[in-house]
Amino acid sequence: MSMSDLDAVREERWTPPPGTLGLVLELRTHLEAAAVKYCHFKSNDMLARSATGENDLDLLVDRRDAQRLHLVMSRLGFRRAIAPGGREHPGVSHHYALDTDSGRFVHVHLHFTLTIGDDASKNFRLPIEAAYLDSTRTDEILPVPSEEFELAVFVVRMMLKHASIDALLTGKAQLGANELRELRWLRERADAVGTNAVVAEHLGGIGVDLWSTCLASLESNPGVIARLLLGRRMIRALRPHARRRASVDLVVRFMRKASWAGQRYVLRRPTRKRLERAGALIAIVGGDGAGKSTAVEGAAEWLGSVFVVHQTHLGKPPHSLLTLAVKGPMYVGRRFGLLSSTAAVVDPRTAVPSDFPGTAWALWHALTARDRLKAYRKARRVADRGGLVVSDRWPLPNLHLMDGVRTDWILDRGDAPSRVAARLARWERSMYAHIAPPDVLLVLRLDPEVAVRRRDDEPPDYVRARNTEVFEADWSTTHALVIDAEQPAEEVLAHVRHAIWERL
Repeated sequence: MSMSDLDAVREERWTPPPGTLGLVLELRTHLEAAAVKYCHFKSNDMLARSATGENDLDLLVDRRDAQRLHLVMSRLGFRRAIAPGGREHPGVSHHYALDTDSGRFVHVHLHFTLTIGDDASKNFRLPIEAAYLDSTRTDEILPVPSEEFELAVFVVRMMLKHASIDALLTGKAQLGANELRELRWLRERADAVGTNAVVAEHLGGIGVDLWSTCLASLESNPGVIARLLLGRRMIRALRPHARRRASVDLVVRFMRKASWAGQRYVLRRPTRKRLERAGALIAIVGGDGAGKSTAVEGAAEWLGSVFVVHQTHLGKPPHSLLTLAVKGPMYVGRRFGLLSSTAAVVDPRTAVPSDFPGTAWALWHALTARDRLKAYRKARRVADRGGLVVSDRWPLPNLHLMDGVRTDWILDRGDAPSRVAARLARWERSMYAHIAPPDVLLVLRLDPEVAVRRRDDEPPDYVRARNTEVFEADWSTTHALVIDAEQPAEEVLAHVRHAIWERL
């Protein structure tokens, strides 16, 4: 069957609800064409919302179709992400792709096994994936299981999640509002006789009597002791399907929850994922008025909603203690008309020995180079651990008026003004030599005259010169992607998002 035939058949069966992302529809079409057996296995009362990118897509996939699935997801631009310690589980993985039109991430929470349990351990696997997938129907946005199968598994999931001593101690012994809504939704749609048949045939170790008692407890409030006793019975019934003994799993859950609480509430570290392949250094450069700051803020906020992100500014790096100790008095001296040479602007492309402003000027730029190297090292460590770094500006050989080596021309054009100046120039050069190019380089290119009109708070010649250098530079010999910065800010940001994701 051709792709056009698939589209026609799908259109006859269902109509996507408003707001459904184009990438979600593409995913369905490609999985159907590749004959991948799968379903959206839980939270189907909110499937329409998940299709808009607001929630993740929980897909259960036949493990025999894993290769075809990964080919499809790779073709659509999905990247695997790794959850922080304790949140990765066998047979389960996270994948993200960018829906270009909306700028939203589509998060596929992929399961090859029905792995369930408390969020801190997911200690159980229900070996009923084949039957679960056989029950699916295809008249929704994505294939979904029968309500009878979904309700049968829902009750087991909720008991493991809410009927334990640690759930009681952490205030999670009751179902949340969304879970209660999902339970009501499933109860209205699932046939009671059919659900009991599913439990009897596929959850025989639990049995209809225990399952029905657990369902009644979820719909009412039987009391703490009764809930805990039921949870214990459920865990005992599922013992053959546990990865760890119950006592060991209890310790694991307590330790992980304590660790996560400490990171979140004490260390203030948000829970974010890291890319599986590697992190990346992302630099956005351009002249004044090109919209760098807006693009950097937008990109960092967008990526930071999911991933570990560090935002930096290699154009204006944080001052080290040494810099503060030395440059501080220089700033004070400037205010009284002293050391004005430290503010001199020298074009290293055309400078001659007589243009040398003085040793204080060379020291100023050497300290700036040292601070940039320190900021780079910090960014590199974040990226090497799988995080993403978004930097405003970057020292590049193509640019000389904004960032990069400022003093080494005194080494190449005749005798250095002094031995101290030569040492400072060599020191500055050596520090920039350690700053490697970014992994992703985006250049915001803006007509210099447009930049002058945008930045009327800066001297026109200053703005014009910096933008002219970016505008006229030959970027074809680099891996940079040049973006037209005359577009509206939202369009520029859309290009930035697409370019970053394409290169990660």
